[in-house]
Amino acid sequence: MSGILLETLKHDLEPELQRYVDSDAQLRELSDSYLQDLLINDELLSTEIYTTTTTTNENQSSHKRTLIEEIAELDSRQHDINLKLAAITNENRDLIIDISNDLNTFNTTVSVDYNKEIDAMLKVLDVENHNSNAISTTNTNNNVISAAQSSMSTTSNKFHVSINEKLTNAIKINNSVLTNIDSVLDLLELPTLCKLCILQGNYQESLEISILVQALLIRFPKLVIFQRIQAQVEQELKLMVRGLIKLLNTNLKQNNILKIFHILNKLDILGYGSSSDESIKGYSSQTKSTTNNGTKNNNSNINRQHQKDKLLKIIYLNARFKFITNEIAALKPLIKFNKLSYLKRFIEIYREFIFNSFSIYYAIFNVSTSISNASLDTSNEDNLLINSFIRSLAILLVQELHKYLPEVFALKGAEEDVELDIQTKKDGLILQIIYLCKSLSKYNIDFESVILSELCFKENSLINEIDWTRNLSKVKKFRSG
Repeated sequence: MSGILLETLKHDLEPELQRYVDSDAQLRELSDSYLQDLLINDELLSTEIYTTTTTTNENQSSHKRTLIEEIAELDSRQHDINLKLAAITNENRDLIIDISNDLNTFNTTVSVDYNKEIDAMLKVLDVENHNSNAISTTNTNNNVISAAQSSMSTTSNKFHVSINEKLTNAIKINNSVLTNIDSVLDLLELPTLCKLCILQGNYQESLEISILVQALLIRFPKLVIFQRIQAQVEQELKLMVRGLIKLLNTNLKQNNILKIFHILNKLDILGYGSSSDESIKGYSSQTKSTTNNGTKNNNSNINRQHQKDKLLKIIYLNARFKFITNEIAALKPLIKFNKLSYLKRFIEIYREFIFNSFSIYYAIFNVSTSISNASLDTSNEDNLLINSFIRSLAILLVQELHKYLPEVFALKGAEEDVELDIQTKKDGLILQIIYLCKSLSKYNIDFESVILSELCFKENSLINEIDWTRNLSKVKKFRSG
C-alpha cells in the first residue's frame, strides 16, 4: 500500500527529485517506511478524533469537525473563489480580448514585418550596386560615368549615417563616469569627510585627506573638479586651524598641546595666517613680506621654515598668555573678601603655569627648529619673544601689586597696629615672588630684574631693597642647607 502511495506522490515531484528517489534505494526505503507509519496511524487519519478551532455559525461555540467536513469546507471555498474569478473575467472580457489582440499584433510586427523590411532594404542596396557596376564597365563616356557615379553615391548616401565623433566621445565619457560612479562620488565627498573628521577630533585623518587631494591635483593639474575639491578641503583646514588655536587657550595637558603643534607643523600656517585670530593676522603680513625677500636667495625654503617656526612660537606664547590671564580673571571675586589672599593666589598661578608653559615650549620647539638652526641663528628671536612674553606678565603682576598691596598693609596696620605682623605679611609675599623668579631660572629667564626695576628701583616703590635682599638671603640659605 505504501509503495503505491509513494509511486503516486512521486509523479508530483520535479524530474530531478524523481530520478533521485528511483536511484537511491536507502531514500526510497525511508520514504516507504514513513508512509507506512502514516497509514497505520489511527489517530492521524481518524475521522472522529480530528478537530479544528473553527466555529459554526449556528451556536458560535467550539465544535469538533471531522476531516471530511474540513475538506468539504475547503472545496466549497475554492468553488466560491473560482466563481468570483469567472465573474471578474466575464466583466472585463472586452479589455482582455483587446490586450490580447494588441500583443499578438505587436509580436507579429516585430517577428515578421520587421525582418521583411530589412530584407527589402538589403535587396535594394544589392540592385543599385549591380547596376552601377554594369554602367561603369559598358559606358566609356566620362559624363555618363560621372553621372552614374553621382547617382550611385546619391543612392548609397540614402542609407549612410554620418558619424559624430564629438557626440561619440561624449557618450564614451558619460559611460565611463557612470561605470565608475562610486569612485567619483567618493572623491566628491572628500571635503565633507574632511569636515566630519575635524568635528570628531580626528585631525590626523583630515591631514591624510588633504595629502590625498594634493596628490590628485599634482597628477591631474588641469582638472577643475580637483581644484575645487582642494579649495574646499583647504577651507575646512583653515577652520580646523582656527579651532585648534582657540583650544590652546584652555587648560590642556602637555600631550594634547604637543599633538596640536604636531598637526600645525604639518600645515601651511603661513597661508592660513589670514584666517586666524588678530595676533596671527598681524604677524602674517610680516612673514609674507619676509618670504618675498627670502625667495631671492638659495635659502628660501629654510627661511620659510624659520618663519613658520617663529609663527608657531608666537601662536603658543599668545595662547598661554591668554590662558594665564583668564585664570587670573577667575580670581577677581576674591578681591571683595581678602585682597592679600588674592595677591598670593595670583603669584601661585604665575609660578605654576609660567613654569609649565616654558617646559612645554622647549619640548615643542627644540626639535622643530633644528632645521632652521642649522643655517640661521634663531637665539636672538627666541629671546625677544620670550622676553616680550615675560615682560607682559611681569607688568601685569606689578600693576596688581601697586593696586592692592598698599590697601592691604594700610588696612592691617589700622586694625592691629602691629608693625611686626605687617612686616611678616610683606616678607611672605616677597618670598613668594622670589620663589617665582627662581623657578624660571632653569630656563635662563630673567624675571627677577623686571620685578626689581618695577617694585624696588622706581619712585614710590612698594618693596624696600633691604627687605628684598634679606628675604633673598633666606632663600639662598635654605637652598644651600
